[in-house]
Amino acid sequence: MTGVQTCALPICINTDIFSSKGNPFSILKQIAEKGFKSIQWVHHWNTDFFYNKSEIKEIKSRLNEYGLILNDLHATIGVEKSWFSETEYQRKAGVELVKNRIEMTAELGGDVIVLHPFKTLDPELYDIHFKQGKKSLNELKEVCMNTGVKIALENLTLMQTFTTIEKYFDNFEDDFLGFCWDTGHTNNLEPEAIDYAEKFTLERLIALHINDNMGDGRDLHGIPFSGSTDWEKITKIISKSSYSEKKPLTFEVHHREEKTLDEFMETAKEKGLIINEMVKNYRK
Repeated sequence: MTGVQTCALPICINTDIFSSKGNPFSILKQIAEKGFKSIQWVHHWNTDFFYNKSEIKEIKSRLNEYGLILNDLHATIGVEKSWFSETEYQRKAGVELVKNRIEMTAELGGDVIVLHPFKTLDPELYDIHFKQGKKSLNELKEVCMNTGVKIALENLTLMQTFTTIEKYFDNFEDDFLGFCWDTGHTNNLEPEAIDYAEKFTLERLIALHINDNMGDGRDLHGIPFSGSTDWEKITKIISKSSYSEKKPLTFEVHHREEKTLDEFMETAKEKGLIINEMVKNYRK
């Protein structure tokens, strides 16, 4: 291997630390220089961007050069190409967009993509989105089985997403569909959110978005211990989960201007090691 040499930090970090668009290679190099070994690819998670073969080939080359491993990938919910759209041609386009991310993940050596479920408070629209989403998941199942890549549904900043995820779990087996726990989203919801998160975590946890906030509704994606999250409780739940001990814990944190990027990443590394040690100790 050439390029940046890394030590095997037991923490995975997101690629969109300060931006989810544009050229990602500078931040990848900085991530590697800070000693991180694993990444979650989050670029273009909120766009209709398709990665073509030449782009995936270059990303793979850069990951090898920097000594980085793809842990998992945050797939796109789509803008006009949405996998649960009530408009059928847009739903089909959304399925193709998710397939693009599944195949990209497999090519880069990952085994999980993260998907946002839908959010709506309109009961009629809810039923339509659920039906369309179920149809799409059925269509995506074959490509997942062929590539060995699972889909993880992420809890969002609406209690309804927990019941939506539960309904999808009732329809699909855990060898295909799992749970991504976003700790910051849980901290911004009602107290019973942690009960849902614990239930899904013990049964189907395959991906993590570890981050913090003040519990006041702002989705800050802060570094752990910068907000009001109960990390003793969360690390204890993770320690009892089905999440593989072979996989690093994944952070999804966003750089704020109060620190330089270098300081931010050093703090993320420091707090990440603390979180990892807490989980390890509870597992024992």
